[in-house]
Amino acid sequence: MTHALLVGNPNCGKTTLFNALTAQNQRVGNWPGVTVEKKTGTIQTPHQTMTLTDLPGLYSLSVDKEASLDEQVTIQALTTMPADVLINVIDASHLERHLYLTTQLLELGKPLIVVLNMTDGAKQQGIDIDMHKLAQQLNCPVIGMQAHKAIGVSALIDQLVCLPAPSNFALDITQELHDAQTALSQHLVQEKKLNTVRALYQAKRILESGDDMRDYAYIIDVTMPYDILYADNRYQHIHTLVQSVQKKKNHSSESITARLDKVVLNRFMALPIFFGVMYAMFLFAIKVGGIFQDFVDISTHTLFVQSSAYILKLMAAPGWVIAFVANGVGVGINTTLTFIPVLAAMFFCLSFLEASGYMARAAFVIDKIMRLLGLPGKAFVPMIVGFGCNVPAIMAARTLDSERDRILTILMSPFMSCSARLAIYTVFVSAFFKHNGQNIVFSLYVIGISLAVLTGFMVRKTMLGGDYSPLILELPAYHLPTSKRLYRDTALRLRHFIWRAGKIILPACILLGGLNALSLSHGMVQYSSGEHSILADAGRFLTPIFYPLGIHTDNWPATVGLLSGTLAKEVVIGTLNTLYTQSPQILDTSSFHFWPSMAEAWHSIPLNIMHFVETLRHPFGDMMSSEPLSRDMYGAMSQHFLGQAGAFAYLLFILLYIPCVSTMAAIRQETHAFYMWFSIIWSFLLAYAVAVGFFQLATWTLHPLSSALWLLGLAFILLLFVLSLTYLSPKNHSLCFVKSCTTSR
Repeated sequence: MTHALLVGNPNCGKTTLFNALTAQNQRVGNWPGVTVEKKTGTIQTPHQTMTLTDLPGLYSLSVDKEASLDEQVTIQALTTMPADVLINVIDASHLERHLYLTTQLLELGKPLIVVLNMTDGAKQQGIDIDMHKLAQQLNCPVIGMQAHKAIGVSALIDQLVCLPAPSNFALDITQELHDAQTALSQHLVQEKKLNTVRALYQAKRILESGDDMRDYAYIIDVTMPYDILYADNRYQHIHTLVQSVQKKKNHSSESITARLDKVVLNRFMALPIFFGVMYAMFLFAIKVGGIFQDFVDISTHTLFVQSSAYILKLMAAPGWVIAFVANGVGVGINTTLTFIPVLAAMFFCLSFLEASGYMARAAFVIDKIMRLLGLPGKAFVPMIVGFGCNVPAIMAARTLDSERDRILTILMSPFMSCSARLAIYTVFVSAFFKHNGQNIVFSLYVIGISLAVLTGFMVRKTMLGGDYSPLILELPAYHLPTSKRLYRDTALRLRHFIWRAGKIILPACILLGGLNALSLSHGMVQYSSGEHSILADAGRFLTPIFYPLGIHTDNWPATVGLLSGTLAKEVVIGTLNTLYTQSPQILDTSSFHFWPSMAEAWHSIPLNIMHFVETLRHPFGDMMSSEPLSRDMYGAMSQHFLGQAGAFAYLLFILLYIPCVSTMAAIRQETHAFYMWFSIIWSFLLAYAVAVGFFQLATWTLHPLSSALWLLGLAFILLLFVLSLTYLSPKNHSLCFVKSCTTSR
């Protein structure tokens, strides 16, 4: 079976081509680190099946010991992984820059196919490339490609079927480099027992990397700047080559990308535009997604909860069976599917911003703020990934070069509002902030980002001091994403969320529904209403801990929701939905009518559209008006939470408290157990302090003395915790944790 490796610079279209070749829905983005591990797919042809591996992007094979994990993964795969052919993807608009890696790949001595991608973009810029002549100069096949339209894919597959011969490309180098290269390769053959080809390649990489070469002082002149000489020779060769194969027409007018960047990256307008884009995204998700949320909620509740209870009641099933099926399985399905409209709208916006090229620029915009605080601007790129899920955000921190920056980014990422938290926000917005929900959601996202930056600043000043790492990031050209790509990316994210959430929510709802329908009496387990269940007793026991943030004893389901949320944030709404919808109401099916309920679901769509249009016409009108909530859960929430202040305090706690189990495992895997426990303790302290502080300030007039005591006490505890971190600074003993992160891998 033929095995091909797909390699190229970041943002050259590797993953898009990977999708086109393998028909796999792989995540596509516009920043380094989207592909944080090598990913493999298969190419089916009439004659054979080929394996294709998509490697993380990199700019050069000559990297030092401080290279990012992405670059290390790629170089290790290229040098040790058995491969029949390499596919080097090049952005045709930046031929000279991308050929640096190409010339290094040719020196590996493996068959190479060059894919000249984005040829349409090059033509729009007046760039004409003679691909036949380029193939002759490189001594390898060159194929023109428009990967996003699948143009040129069949030609590439045909070339893969008939593998090319290895290239005999050789870079012209100076006599000084030749002598040093020969001496070093002979040493490697004798001392390392490498074959001649492998030793020559290794010698080139050592000289070109710029690493400390004092170990070779008795072989070569280590005072010579071999890395600079090598780079100069390579760039001169590439420049001469490009001049012979590329013609560029003079364009007096600026490109669309340059004109847009004058506005989007303007020093005064960049930040307002960024927050405006974020706000518009949340407005679109809440308002447009909300149009269909009532339909999904009512219809799935009718189909899976009320209908199942009605049928089981007709069959004279026991109460615990009805509670198990309707209040467990039915509510779990209803909870999972209700999230779909708002999350689909959010994922659509994120996919559009990523594919268009704006998200890469967002990192530069935020870099100005991060730089003032001494934080790495590139950390914001993984943090943006955290809007979908915190786990890949933590994994994406591998793209950072500095170990300290990686740890900082990992500790900041859990404060980003993931899609599971957005689902919780959506439910509370529907219950308490019906007409200004986008403002609430936007404020939660901003608070999360702000406290993430604060956490990074605190850790940088205490445990992980060090120099500022400048942001170096290639900005892709602006693109108008195709509807096919937007649909694919949105569907992929949505399917992943539904699968991940569903397999957690369903078992959790079944377990919680069972515990909420059973009670212990004289050592016997028996069926009981939720108020006297095992779960209710446990919830009431723990609820006093959360009394300062507005959760009273009768709102014990909120406490259980927080506990279950440590497993996965998706479970919180499933827990609340299960516990607020009490079993006696499920058993009462006398008022159930299937078709009227389904008709109500359908009628909710035009009603919500009319309300959305009215909101657009009068965005500031009647913001405080409310309408009666028809669904049991929303009604119960309105009764148990202490108004909007109590609801928002609860959301603040949800935003900041202990990461889910998957996130904690990712932190442990990428760093050390110390940082996992630090994240758990710090996030709980911060969540408790912020949520309690907000609620006490919001209700200050009711109990000024106790509120003042709570605020002073929390401030003292936080200060004590922060001061204790200074004893864990690298100059004392915590550097072992940093070092162990590297050795553990």
